Amino acid sequence: MTQEERGSSAEIIAIIDDRKLDYIFNRNIKPDPHNSSRAAQNAQQLQRIGIYDDPEGREIVKAHLDQAVILPDNVSDRFSNSYGIDTENRESLLAGPSGKFIKVQSSWEVMPDGSRRFMIFQPFGVQK
Repeated sequence: MTQEERGSSAEIIAIIDDRKLDYIFNRNIKPDPHNSSRAAQNAQQLQRIGIYDDPEGREIVKAHLDQAVILPDNVSDRFSNSYGIDTENRESLLAGPSGKFIKVQSSWEVMPDGSRRFMIFQPFGVQK
Protein backbone atom coordinates (compact mmCIF):
# COMPACT_ATOMS: atom_id res chain seq x y z
CA MET A 1 0.00 0.00 0.00
CA THR A 2 1.42 3.36 -0.99
CA GLN A 3 1.27 6.55 1.07
CA GLU A 4 -1.47 7.84 -1.27
CA GLU A 5 -3.56 4.68 -0.70
CA ARG A 6 -3.24 5.11 3.08
CA GLY A 7 -4.27 8.76 2.90
CA SER A 8 -2.41 11.80 4.13
CA SER A 9 -1.47 10.26 7.47
CA ALA A 10 2.25 9.68 8.00
CA GLU A 11 1.40 6.89 10.46
CA ILE A 12 3.59 3.81 10.18
CA ILE A 13 1.75 0.58 9.39
CA ALA A 14 2.58 -2.40 11.64
CA ILE A 15 2.47 -5.87 10.11
CA ILE A 16 1.96 -8.44 12.87
CA ASP A 17 1.61 -12.13 11.95
CA ASP A 18 -0.73 -14.09 14.25
CA ARG A 19 1.95 -16.79 14.60
CA LYS A 20 4.15 -14.19 16.30
CA LEU A 21 1.38 -13.63 18.83
CA ASP A 22 1.26 -17.41 19.35
CA TYR A 23 4.97 -17.27 20.19
CA ILE A 24 4.47 -14.38 22.63
CA PHE A 25 1.77 -16.37 24.43
CA ASN A 26 3.60 -19.73 24.23
CA ARG A 27 0.89 -21.32 22.07
CA ASN A 28 1.62 -24.09 19.52
CA ILE A 29 5.40 -23.64 19.73
CA LYS A 30 7.59 -26.28 18.13
CA PRO A 31 9.62 -27.71 21.02
CA ASP A 32 13.32 -26.87 20.98
CA PRO A 33 15.70 -25.60 23.66
CA HIS A 34 15.68 -21.95 22.56
CA ASN A 35 12.14 -21.29 21.34
CA SER A 36 10.37 -23.27 24.05
CA SER A 37 12.08 -21.48 26.94
CA ARG A 38 11.81 -18.01 25.36
CA ALA A 39 8.12 -18.46 24.57
CA ALA A 40 7.46 -19.66 28.14
CA GLN A 41 9.32 -16.64 29.55
CA ASN A 42 7.29 -14.28 27.33
CA ALA A 43 4.00 -15.75 28.54
CA GLN A 44 5.12 -15.69 32.20
CA GLN A 45 6.07 -12.01 32.03
CA LEU A 46 2.69 -11.16 30.50
CA GLN A 47 0.81 -13.20 33.10
CA ARG A 48 2.63 -11.37 35.88
CA ILE A 49 1.04 -8.12 34.74
CA GLY A 50 -2.37 -9.69 34.18
CA ILE A 51 -2.27 -10.38 30.44
CA TYR A 52 -3.38 -13.88 29.43
CA ASP A 53 -3.79 -15.80 26.18
CA ASP A 54 -7.37 -14.91 25.46
CA PRO A 55 -8.93 -12.49 22.94
CA GLU A 56 -8.59 -9.55 25.37
CA GLY A 57 -4.92 -10.33 26.14
CA ARG A 58 -4.04 -10.69 22.49
CA GLU A 59 -5.76 -7.40 21.69
CA ILE A 60 -3.85 -5.63 24.49
CA VAL A 61 -0.51 -6.87 23.11
CA LYS A 62 -1.42 -6.15 19.48
CA ALA A 63 -2.66 -2.63 20.31
CA HIS A 64 0.53 -2.01 22.29
CA LEU A 65 2.73 -3.08 19.38
CA ASP A 66 0.65 -1.02 16.92
CA GLN A 67 1.18 2.03 19.15
CA ALA A 68 4.87 1.32 19.80
CA VAL A 69 5.67 1.28 16.10
CA ILE A 70 4.23 4.72 15.40
CA LEU A 71 5.97 6.58 18.22
CA PRO A 72 8.84 8.62 16.78
CA ASP A 73 11.01 8.74 19.90
CA ASN A 74 11.27 5.11 21.05
CA VAL A 75 13.73 3.76 18.46
CA SER A 76 16.74 2.51 20.41
CA ASP A 77 18.72 1.14 17.45
CA ARG A 78 18.55 0.74 13.68
CA PHE A 79 20.90 -1.51 11.73
CA SER A 80 21.18 -4.19 9.07
CA ASN A 81 21.08 -7.55 10.81
CA SER A 82 23.25 -10.54 9.90
CA TYR A 83 20.84 -11.38 7.04
CA GLY A 84 21.02 -7.85 5.60
CA ILE A 85 17.53 -6.95 6.85
CA ASP A 86 16.97 -3.29 7.78
CA THR A 87 16.03 -3.71 11.43
CA GLU A 88 14.70 -1.27 14.00
CA ASN A 89 14.57 -1.91 17.75
CA ARG A 90 11.96 -0.05 19.76
CA GLU A 91 11.46 0.23 23.52
CA SER A 92 8.11 0.71 25.21
CA LEU A 93 6.26 0.14 28.47
CA LEU A 94 3.37 -2.31 28.40
CA ALA A 95 0.73 -1.81 31.08
CA GLY A 96 -1.23 -4.80 32.27
CA PRO A 97 -4.73 -4.87 33.75
CA SER A 98 -3.05 -5.50 37.12
CA GLY A 99 -1.58 -2.00 37.08
CA LYS A 100 1.95 -3.38 36.68
CA PHE A 101 4.23 -2.64 33.74
CA ILE A 102 6.94 -4.45 31.79
CA LYS A 103 9.50 -2.94 29.48
CA VAL A 104 9.29 -4.38 25.97
CA GLN A 105 11.96 -4.32 23.33
CA SER A 106 10.44 -5.09 19.96
CA SER A 107 12.32 -5.61 16.71
CA TRP A 108 10.85 -4.67 13.35
CA GLU A 109 11.90 -5.16 9.75
CA VAL A 110 11.72 -1.81 7.95
CA MET A 111 9.92 -2.56 4.69
CA PRO A 112 10.58 -0.68 1.43
CA ASP A 113 7.16 1.04 1.67
CA GLY A 114 7.93 2.31 5.19
CA SER A 115 5.74 -0.19 7.01
CA ARG A 116 7.25 -2.30 9.78
CA ARG A 117 7.05 -6.11 9.99
CA PHE A 118 7.10 -7.36 13.57
CA MET A 119 9.93 -9.82 14.30
CA ILE A 120 10.87 -10.09 17.99
CA PHE A 121 9.22 -9.41 21.37
CA GLN A 122 11.47 -9.30 24.41
CA PRO A 123 9.86 -8.42 27.77
CA PHE A 124 11.84 -7.23 30.80
CA GLY A 125 10.57 -6.50 34.22
CA VAL A 126 8.29 -7.89 36.83
CA GLN A 127 9.68 -10.39 39.28
CA LYS A 128 7.47 -12.81 41.22
